[in-house]
Amino acid sequence: MTGTAHVGESAAQAAVNSFDRMRSERKTRATGLFLVGFLAVGLGLGCSGKSELSETPNPLYVDPAARDFSRNPELLQRVVASPHRYFRFINIPFSQEVCRRYGDLIEGTPLFNLHGDAHIEQYAITDLGRGLTDFDDSSTGPALIDLLRFGTSLRVACHGHDCGDLDATYNEFLRGYRDALEDPGTDAPEPTVARRVRGDFKYDRQRYLEWVGSVMEPMPESEKDALEAAMAPYVEAMFEQDRDLDGDFFEIVDAGYLRMGVGSALDIKYLVRVRGATDEPLDDDVLEIKEVRELEDIECIRVSQGSDPFRVLLGQTRIAYEPFGHLGYIRLQGRSFWIHAWVENYKEVEIGESLVSPVELAEVAYDVGIQLGRGHSNQIGAPLDTQLRREQVRILDRDRDRLRQAVRELAELTLEAWQMFRTESGQASES
Repeated sequence: MTGTAHVGESAAQAAVNSFDRMRSERKTRATGLFLVGFLAVGLGLGCSGKSELSETPNPLYVDPAARDFSRNPELLQRVVASPHRYFRFINIPFSQEVCRRYGDLIEGTPLFNLHGDAHIEQYAITDLGRGLTDFDDSSTGPALIDLLRFGTSLRVACHGHDCGDLDATYNEFLRGYRDALEDPGTDAPEPTVARRVRGDFKYDRQRYLEWVGSVMEPMPESEKDALEAAMAPYVEAMFEQDRDLDGDFFEIVDAGYLRMGVGSALDIKYLVRVRGATDEPLDDDVLEIKEVRELEDIECIRVSQGSDPFRVLLGQTRIAYEPFGHLGYIRLQGRSFWIHAWVENYKEVEIGESLVSPVELAEVAYDVGIQLGRGHSNQIGAPLDTQLRREQVRILDRDRDRLRQAVRELAELTLEAWQMFRTESGQASES
């Protein structure tokens, strides 16, 4: 993203133009995936059996040559390294396929608050609490998208690991989901992994801020100026919401690009260090500013045309157990970005590392089920929320067996697509 700007073109505009080209590539690829699925259906070609997988184009396969990894070379290595990272990388094609493949399960079902990218490695333990984080792809739509994505993630993340009976683990997730639909006041017991991780938290502000500086990549001063100007309305809104904030709280100390992540690694992201409550450097706060991704290619969800920051903010406030601080948005160079404050301690769970047994995995699955069961209907159906939850319980009981089968089908497709991606990238190795 540090390429030379054209004459008369600002550094900020050059960065945006670069990402415009990447977005165009994405739309072309998404259209191709849809046409492949459409032709397969029109010709009567199923995709559910193993023998058919080899005869039908895999709708979850992304050609590595169609993505420009030059801006983030490490991302390709991360995606190749594990099937679950590939799964994280293809969230939009995955949701498109859920819409296409399981339209009969979606037809006539209510619309809910969706996380949009619910997977096991989105479960994090932080200074604020625990639960699914990262609401970049939140929207309004059928609950099936979240239910199938989380279930598929369990199977894909457990590839090569002993995770026990994954059908039983998915049942725990669905049990938590149903419990919360029946009683939104239901609380899940704190998972063992959450207690253990929280017990290892360290509070060393200087070390934390040094690490923040290490992941903040340099950006041109002109783009910093444009970013600061774009933040002015956001800062005004923060002061209106919290009259106790110091008047210089959001004064920018430093700012840079951020390349972290998997699914969002090719999006425009900034990291901004602001003054905080006092002039003491250790009081500084850290804000992440992320481009709002366009989701209109996912045909069964409801989103505004273009990039609407409020779908992200509403998803965060309605589904998160404890939303991040300083939530808001800015407009920059015709693009929308959403903002949230970082916390000092943040740890996402990982199969085989932080999660060390099938029992711990099942505890997290139940907790996520509770979170989604509460969040899906939160503030979206009032004053008829009780009827909305009752209807979803009925649908869940009706479709439970289909959900389990769908999760197995989607996991097979994902694993096959990942193997194809590894081969085509020229970096396949023994898994």
